[in-house]
Formats: sequence, C-alpha cells, structure tokens
Amino acid sequence: MKRLSRMVARLYAPAPVLVATGWGLSFAAEHARGVLGVEGAHHAASLLSLLGTALGFIWAMLASWRLYLWLRGLEQGRCHCGGLLSRPRRKRGVAYRKCLACGEKVPLAAPAVAE
Repeated sequence: MKRLSRMVARLYAPAPVLVATGWGLSFAAEHARGVLGVEGAHHAASLLSLLGTALGFIWAMLASWRLYLWLRGLEQGRCHCGGLLSRPRRKRGVAYRKCLACGEKVPLAAPAVAE
C-alpha cells in the first residue's frame, strides 16, 4: 500500500467503525425489549443508530478537512516523507507527533525563546 493510501485509510478508518458500532448497539437495544419495554427499546434503538451515523459522518468530515488542509499546505507540520502528522502525544515526558503515512515519530520542536 502506498503512503498516501495508508494515510487516508488511517484518517477515515474510525468513521465506519463508529457507524457500525451505532447500528450494532441499535440492534442490541431493539432486542432488549424485556428490559426497556417495547416503546423504549424502539426509541433507544433509533437514537443509537442516529448517534452512530452522526458521529461517523462528523469524523469523516473532520478527516476530510484535515486532508484538505494538508493538500493545500496549511496543516501544522509535515513529516520528512511529506505525510500528515497526528495530534501531539507524550510518552515518558517526550512530546512527539506520529506520521500517518510512514508511522515515524516526529519530535515536537521546542518553542523558540525570544530574549
């Protein structure tokens, strides 16, 4: 898989998982009629499916926005391979961002101190 394809897959992978989880929970709530009652199970199931679909859609839109900014060169930093960087992370006191294309950990630059 090429780096750009890997990066796009990592950006969009959670969206269908959110939709599938919402629909799966909807199915489970629909069949929990003994606990929630017939009407309550129907309402809970419809809300869960709507919530899962909405969260998946929002995730995909945010991923599209980040990809758009990256293509325009407006995203806050790139890896040496040209890939998009993840959110800042911290492990053992060291702050870094992970490249979504090659998987390399890129250390955060220390802020310049003006004297």
